[in-house]
Amino acid sequence: MLSVQTDTGISIFEGLQIDELWRASRMMGFPSALWRLPHTNEIKLLISIRDGIRKCLPELEKMSPGFVMSTFYWESDQEVLFLEGDIILTFSDDNRITHIDNKLGEEHTEVKKLVQLAGEASREEIQNGSPAGQLLPSGGHLDAKSRFERTVELAVAAIRQNQFKKVVLSRTKDFQYTDAFQPAQAFQKLVKTYPHAFVSLVNLADENEMWLGASPELLVEQISDGTFKTMSLAGTQGARDASGALIPRYDIRWREKEIEEQALVSRYIIECFKKIRLREYLETGPKTVLAGNLYHLRTVFEVDTVALNFPELASVMLKLLHPTSAICGVPKAPSLQFINDVEGYNRSFYSGFLGPAQVSGDTNLFVNLRTVRFRDGIATFFAGAGITEDSVPELEWFETELKCDTLLKVIGSSL
Repeated sequence: MLSVQTDTGISIFEGLQIDELWRASRMMGFPSALWRLPHTNEIKLLISIRDGIRKCLPELEKMSPGFVMSTFYWESDQEVLFLEGDIILTFSDDNRITHIDNKLGEEHTEVKKLVQLAGEASREEIQNGSPAGQLLPSGGHLDAKSRFERTVELAVAAIRQNQFKKVVLSRTKDFQYTDAFQPAQAFQKLVKTYPHAFVSLVNLADENEMWLGASPELLVEQISDGTFKTMSLAGTQGARDASGALIPRYDIRWREKEIEEQALVSRYIIECFKKIRLREYLETGPKTVLAGNLYHLRTVFEVDTVALNFPELASVMLKLLHPTSAICGVPKAPSLQFINDVEGYNRSFYSGFLGPAQVSGDTNLFVNLRTVRFRDGIATFFAGAGITEDSVPELEWFETELKCDTLLKVIGSSL
């Protein structure tokens, strides 16, 4: 067995696994977050013991290591949820602990209780569960389809009346889940299935809910070497043909509607740069990229904040960007008002942003897409589609179904 060294010697966490620690932290009521960054093999588990979930302004460069989460409806002067990184464990791809940051020390009472409870977790009980247990549809599919298609028709009419150029409409899809649901196993299954996505599982103990997702869309990234990145991601096509085979990327043909949708998002980012008079950036794309069972168009923007002496760029751009036109619309104000008027539900943390801040000196915040909320026995899947003048209601509905399936097909469904 590999010994894990910390400041206090051989760690008491040695030999414990992700699902054991996740289960123990939930039983003790500690807010916690699991995540895996795109194109990496490391999984990190953050457990917030002392302060629970607190709120703070997202001044990213000033934060202590932790995990940030915000709702869709967020103004630049509002606070966001913050899970302090009291304990941050790093796991290799074979579920071994490779590094521990423990602010509290191993003699802390709650830390010892956590480790003891994790060690007592029944491997048989965990293994006899399943990533999703069983998901049972709650009905209302046809009504939901007709309602969503009607909102798309209203949006197209508003665009033709020059109220806005684009709006992103979303919907939910509810299932019941059983007590056999094992969230950490579902997370690990998503990690293996979607190596290009930001995969996360967050336990908001104070809210009595969990959020699981596999997001393809980076909002802001600030690396310790000074590199800042953001991206525009829009346009959607199914990645598989009728037989289920993956369509080669070079065979994808984008329609004018999808190209224009992606260009609007890119122009929005450039306009944000202009507002702060930033001209020195590298733009790469648009390129066709695979995200789960979907293809998207993506353009990446990169800035050297050291050369510009602009260490707070990520915080500044976060306030300017969110909500981006990829999840709201263009222009922002009228499209946001339209969403409030016609969408018919509260998006909550869907299409908000989340991710680690100042963990090992890096901040990586993603848009909370391809996500499902688990609360009170109901698993609520969220999905949206960008609506332009050329949108066809039935095709937009089909796009939201494909996005829901990104998670449904992995964590299991009885459908």
